[in-house]
Amino acid sequence: MQKILFTLLVLSLTTLSSLSAQETEGGTQRGIQIRAFAFALFENIDTIEFRQNDRILGEIKLPTGQLKKGISVKVREFSVGVTEGDEFRTLGNVKLPQTGRDFIIVFAPTKKGYRVFPVRTDDPEFRGNDTYLFNFSTRRLGIALGTAKQAVQPFKNAKLRPAFPSDATYYRALFAYESDGNYIPFNNSRWPVNSNTKALVFVYEEPSTQRLVYRSVTELAQ
Repeated sequence: MQKILFTLLVLSLTTLSSLSAQETEGGTQRGIQIRAFAFALFENIDTIEFRQNDRILGEIKLPTGQLKKGISVKVREFSVGVTEGDEFRTLGNVKLPQTGRDFIIVFAPTKKGYRVFPVRTDDPEFRGNDTYLFNFSTRRLGIALGTAKQAVQPFKNAKLRPAFPSDATYYRALFAYESDGNYIPFNNSRWPVNSNTKALVFVYEEPSTQRLVYRSVTELAQ
């Protein structure tokens, strides 16, 4: 009898260990949370399907204003696109990092579809007061957040962390572009210190004037 109970205990512990490993390995068994944000829409397509080969993983709206509710998937590589008739039209491909279970996928339109940029929002290095900046312009940018300064090349993105005194309630946010070796400011404002939020910031050239502008989307810090 004792031998039987011992055998059952070992089997039980083995099963629990296996389930735990499946739950945590790559974050896939528990589901990966995905939200989407479109810098602009391609062909006014505002709803995108996620597919892995012929398997539909789900569909998601592409907001261009504020972030909205997302969906859960259990894979880290998939295609995005739309179904037209009986055919799936691929507009881009996603490859998520191997760590993390909470992402915002930024969609940037191209001539044929979308370039996609996964942002891991549960990254411990992306925390309150931080900014994830996307330079969708043709110019090199110089950014100053408080006393922290950083350059961002054209069509690149970077994680920015402001530096300010411990008792500060606001800090300077200066955006400039490089021209003939000099930096010319195009926005100089004050941002509030708030450890409960972080932001996605998009810098781009306004189509009609070619002037540089930016807009931001706020995300709750985890």
